[in-house]
Amino acid sequence: MFAAFKLLTVNTIRCPMNVKFYLNAAGFRLASLFCVIFCLSLSLSAQDIHFAQFYHSPLNLSPALAGVHSGDRRFIGNYRSQWQAAQVPYTTFSGMFDSKVYTDKIKNGMLGFGAVFNYDVAGDGELGNVSLSATGNYVKTIDAENFLSLGVQVGVAQRSFNPANLTFDNQFDGEVFNPDRPINEQFTNTAKVYGDISVGVNWHSQKLRKRTRLDVGAGLFHLNQPDQSFNSLDPARLSSRLSLYMIPTIQVSDNIDFVMHGMAQLQGPYTEGFAGIGGKVHLNQRKTEEMALQITGSYRFNAFGDAIIPAAELHYKTWVVGLSYDVNVSDFNRATNRYGGPEIAIRYTVTYVKPVNTFKICPII
Repeated sequence: MFAAFKLLTVNTIRCPMNVKFYLNAAGFRLASLFCVIFCLSLSLSAQDIHFAQFYHSPLNLSPALAGVHSGDRRFIGNYRSQWQAAQVPYTTFSGMFDSKVYTDKIKNGMLGFGAVFNYDVAGDGELGNVSLSATGNYVKTIDAENFLSLGVQVGVAQRSFNPANLTFDNQFDGEVFNPDRPINEQFTNTAKVYGDISVGVNWHSQKLRKRTRLDVGAGLFHLNQPDQSFNSLDPARLSSRLSLYMIPTIQVSDNIDFVMHGMAQLQGPYTEGFAGIGGKVHLNQRKTEEMALQITGSYRFNAFGDAIIPAAELHYKTWVVGLSYDVNVSDFNRATNRYGGPEIAIRYTVTYVKPVNTFKICPII
C-alpha cells in the first residue's frame, strides 16, 4: 500500500523484453512506445494501494481493462497484509466485478462495465482509505486478433484516521508516559470524502489458434487531483497516478506457456517499477476440466531494490487462485527481518452460451 508513511525511491531498470508479438502495425508501435516509457521511467509513493499480483487487479491498473477477458463476467478479490514484523501493519483489500455488454447497436465492438471496492488501513492511527468506483469501457475490434479499448472510471472515496491510538509529547510528564494527561490537540475533522475520476487505454492482441496474447496500456488515476486534506484551510491535492503495464503470454509448446509482466507507476515525485517472468504448465486441457499451474518470480524496484516476490497460481476450470510473498531486500529489512507480506488473489469467470445469429460477439480470448 502506498500510504502516507511509505516512501519508495528512484531507480532505473533494463527492459527485458525481446519478444515478437503478433500485432498489426499500430499495435506494434503502441507496444514499442510503452517499452520505451517503461524502461526510461522509474520513481513512486503516495496514498494509492498496490498489489504484487497487479495483473489480478485489472481495474486498479486501467479502466480500459473492464470486460477485456475470455469470459462474460468476472469476479476478483485481492488481499494483502504487509510489514507485520515492523509493528506498523498495512492491510489492503480490493474486490471487483466486470462484465461484457453486447449490443447490435455497436458494430465491430462492445462495451464493458465494472465496479471496484478498495479498502486499506495502516499504522497506529489507522490511516485508511475506502473507495467505490464504477467503470465504463468501449472496446473497438480492429480485427480478429487486435482490440483497442478506452475506459473511464468515476468514484467516491473517504480518507480517515483514528486519533484514539496516537500518542503525543504532552502525555510525557518528564519521567514517564501518562495517557491521562491532556494532549492539547484538537481534531476538527478525522475523515474526508472526495470524488475521483480516472481514464485508461488498452491494446489487446491475441493469436486465434494459440494461447499467445498481450495486453499493453496505461491508466491515469485521480485525473481531477481531489483535495484529501482533513483541514479545509490547508488543501492537500492527491497527485495523479500514471500506471503503465505490459502483460504478455507466449505459447511455447502444446502444454507450456512463457509468462511475463511489467509495470511502472508514477505519482508525484515517486515511481514504482515491477518486472516478472515465469512459466505456466497446462496439466489438463479438456473442456470443462481445465487445470494449469503457474510459477513466477518478480522484483519490485527502488533505488536499492525493494522486494523479491515468488508467486504460484492454480488455474482450475473457471477459478484462479494466486499466492505470493514479498521478501524484503531494501534497507528497511532491518525492521522487517525481510518479512514483507503475503498476498492472495482469487478470480472466478462466468461464460454463458450465446444465442446463435443474434449479434456478433466480440471474440476476445
